[in-house]
Amino acid sequence: MAALVTYLCPRERIWLDPSRIGLLYAELGGAEVQALLDRAMAELADVHEDLRLHYVARDLDGFSRSLRRMRRIADHLGLTTVARITGDVSDCLERADPTALSATWARLSRSAEQAQTGNWNSI
Repeated sequence: MAALVTYLCPRERIWLDPSRIGLLYAELGGAEVQALLDRAMAELADVHEDLRLHYVARDLDGFSRSLRRMRRIADHLGLTTVARITGDVSDCLERADPTALSATWARLSRSAEQAQTGNWNSI
């Protein structure tokens, strides 16, 4: 009997809270917001890489610190999906559940990559 292999390609929509971006536009204006978004996306990419390095090195303290940084960035930008998943990863970390941590970290990594490419619901 031939073995069947199923490849899973999970996709999750990255939700952006448009009211958060609207507040930023009202406070800063268009050009300032674009510059802020550019800086925040670069920082999000840096933090994502830091998380990856901490995870591979099994540096859970560093991983936790970077996770909090990612949560702050996501909250500030209104990236609700990424912010919520960072909470899920943090919960798994606190419970010391390596299987759940691995699964939620993979989910966060995919979502962070999507957020960095601007693949959001709509602005």
